[in-house]
Parts: sequence; structure tokens; C-alpha cells
Amino acid sequence: MNEIIAEKLALLPNSPGVYIMKDAEGTIIYVGKAVVLKNRVSQYFQNNKSHSAKVKAMVARIADFDIIMVGTEVEALILECKLIKKYRPKYNISLKDDKMYPYLKVTTKEDFPRVFITRKLVKDGSRYFGPYTDAGALKDCLKLLKRMFPLRSCRNLRPGQSCLEYHIRRCLAPCLGKVSRQEYRSMIRKVLLFLDGRTKQVEAELKSQMEAAAEELEFELAARLRDQLLAVQKLSEMQKLVAKPRDDEFVIQEKVHAQTIGAMEELGEYLGLAVPPYRMECFDISHNQGSETVASMVVFEGGTAKKSDYRRFKIRSAEGKPDDFKSMREVTMRRYGAEDADMPDLIVIDGGKGQLSSALEIIRGAGHLDVPVVGLAKREEEIFCEGESEPVILPRDSQALFLIQRIRDEAHRFAITYHRKLRGKRNLVSVLDHIEGIGPKRRQLLYEHYGTIDRIREAAAEEMAAIPGMNRPSAEAVYNFFRAQEKLTN
Repeated sequence: MNEIIAEKLALLPNSPGVYIMKDAEGTIIYVGKAVVLKNRVSQYFQNNKSHSAKVKAMVARIADFDIIMVGTEVEALILECKLIKKYRPKYNISLKDDKMYPYLKVTTKEDFPRVFITRKLVKDGSRYFGPYTDAGALKDCLKLLKRMFPLRSCRNLRPGQSCLEYHIRRCLAPCLGKVSRQEYRSMIRKVLLFLDGRTKQVEAELKSQMEAAAEELEFELAARLRDQLLAVQKLSEMQKLVAKPRDDEFVIQEKVHAQTIGAMEELGEYLGLAVPPYRMECFDISHNQGSETVASMVVFEGGTAKKSDYRRFKIRSAEGKPDDFKSMREVTMRRYGAEDADMPDLIVIDGGKGQLSSALEIIRGAGHLDVPVVGLAKREEEIFCEGESEPVILPRDSQALFLIQRIRDEAHRFAITYHRKLRGKRNLVSVLDHIEGIGPKRRQLLYEHYGTIDRIREAAAEEMAAIPGMNRPSAEAVYNFFRAQEKLTN
């Protein structure tokens, strides 16, 4: 568990929501929901021997996570399903215990529609109801629904061939022409009304039909309608969620959007800004004892990452000697040094007073006097503002804190990724320097093809020789070099 995760775990709220696990590259690898985010997310990072091998493999890859708080467990469920469908995270697909929640499907495009449970949403014109949190209750619900309404359950309608369902009076037998398309679809209309949550309208219609049947002395029909009325009343108590998914997703999207806007407004108020910070740019420095010093700039607009505007910088002024202050002056000069530079609504510097002062020296010196600049210290999540001796401490459960943490963590991830790439490239070149016959061009070919020294070490000579620009002698030289290294270390 890294420092970013440890800090975020300590700040998790005791509320329902969705958690989004990411790997070192920022790729979403798992999406889950929780009734209590603090409890559920913390479980992943505890030494729990009950985790399956696949869960352990997933946790080993988690480098960061985000959360989205919602009002209820049902809202969390809907948002989880939406995000899984959108991002197709690797471990939501591979883990066998993941919940792909069921829906009720009504095949309204068929002449004689069916109603059944499915876990796949297909754009085929059918109506879907759900998702449902309790699959067992949903099965009971469907059984009762079919007792109320004699729906066909066969997948393929074969004219002239009846089945047991008809003989036990569980189907109106459209296959035998026992019911017209109009009469059958009238029944489907009641099913849809019920699943839409309009149970009172269904009850009123059934009650009216029952009374009419009794007046016409059709007591058998009246009894069947009475049973349907009682069943509808019972079934309505079992419904967990009956609104259309598309409408629910829209509601959730609106709530998440409102939450994000609220976070920006809240952050602006805490920092005393004239307007909420719609565009924020955040900087972080990464190096290894002064070597391969890099800086990252990430951009959030409207509370979400705008990756097309990200920038990364290879620092020249502090190479070979660790100096975060000099590095921060260089990167802010390269971004804001011009008088006509486009400025964001808020600049966030990952660091304390020293890094903030270095950035302000450049930004104010370039004539940008109005843009607010703050420093975010990691240890206590303190926000240092220009001209203020005391830091701003955001409430631990505030959306403003979660927002500024997200942009800081994203800047940290982006900087580390670039630093590791440069360090890996440097290490690769330094090792290949010792191989006779491998010059700069072939070193670059091997690096671009394999990416890491370990992959080159494991490659066969025939495989390397097949790379355009390589040949058999040079490939064998690389292969033999690593075999000789292995003998020396064994």
C-alpha cells in the first residue's frame, strides 16, 4: 500500500458510494459499490487471508483509487453498473464473484412478448427494469408475476404446438391461436404499468374488470381477476427498483455533476476565491536523489481530468542534484513565463511553503498577479495560500478536499510514470552499452520493441533477429551477453 492510498483510506466517509480502483498508469481496473465506503474499501488493503488469488492479484496492482458519494445504496448500484459498462475494467470481467445485477426484460417488439430475467442490456427495442439488488427476490417476483398474468415463456413460438404451460393454465397459448395479439398486448400493457411502478392504476383496472365480470355473472373470470388483484398488491411490496435504467442513470449523472460543481464551489469558498476554480492546473516534481528529475502538470476542468492538456517536463536546471525549489521555478517558468500565457482559475503546487514561494516568484514575476496559487502539503493535507501564515484545513469529509486530493494524486501519478519511464530507458541503455556490436540505433530499436531490460533478457535470439534493423549476429550477441551474466550470478 503506497502513501497515496494510505492517506485516502484515512479520509474515507461513512456513506454509500462507488469506488474506482486504478493501476500505476491511471487505468481503471475495478469498480465497486459500498453501503459504507470506509469499511468496504479498507477491507481490500487489510491482511485478509480470505481474499481469493484473483482479488490479491488485483489489490497488488492498485496504485490509486477515487470515490463518488451518493445518497443511497440503490444509487450506488446504478452508478456502479453504468461505470462498469462504460470502462469495462479488467477485474470486473475476470473476477467470478463480481455482481452483474439482474434486470427484468420485456420483449415488447415481439407480437406476443415474453418477460424474463437477464444480466445483459441489449439495444433491441425491449424494455428493461432494474437493476435489482436481490436476485432471489427477483426470481420470486417473476414467479408471482407469471401467476398473475398468463405470459408465454417459450423462447420460440411454434404455431400449432402447445405445451404444459397452457394445460396448467399458465399461458394463453398464442401458439394455438387461443388469444389475439390485441388481447395479449393488453395484458402486457398491465405488466409494463406494474413494472413502471404504476401499481395503483393496474389495481384500479383489475378491480373495475372484476366488478364488471361479477355483474355479468362471470364468476370464474371475476375470481381470476380477484386473485390477480391480490397478487399485484403483494408483488408491489417486493419491488426494489422499478424506474427505467435510462432515467435512473440520468438522475445519477445529474447528482454526480451537481456534486462535482458543489465541490468546486466549496473549494472556492474555503480559499476565498472570487469565482469557483473551473480550470485547475497542478504541478508535481519527481526524481531519484536528483537523477532523472521530471515535473508533471495535470489539468482538471469542471472537476474532471482533461488529459489532452496534460504536460510533462524533463528538468534541466536541477539534474544531478536534488533541488525541488529550483525544479519548481523551472517548470513554472516554462509554463507561465510568457506574459500572454493562458492562465487557469487556480494553480496547485504539490508541496509546502518552499515550493509555493518558488512558484510565486516566477508567476508573479511574469506579471500574472491575479491568478490564485496554493501549495498542498501531503502530511496533514494543509493548503498554504499566498500571504497567509496559517494554512487552510479543509474538513475531512468535504467534497472540496476530495477534489483537490484527486488532482494532486493525479499529478503525482503522472510525474512518477514519466520518471520511471526515463529511469528504465537510462538503465536499459547503460546495460546494452556493454554489448559489442549494439550501437545507439539498435539500443533504441530494442527499447522501443521490448520496453524493459527484463523482457530483452528473456527474449530468444531468433525473436530479436526478426526485429527490423537487427540481424542474427547482433541478436546472438545480446542473447549471449545475458546468458553469460546469468552464469556469473548463479
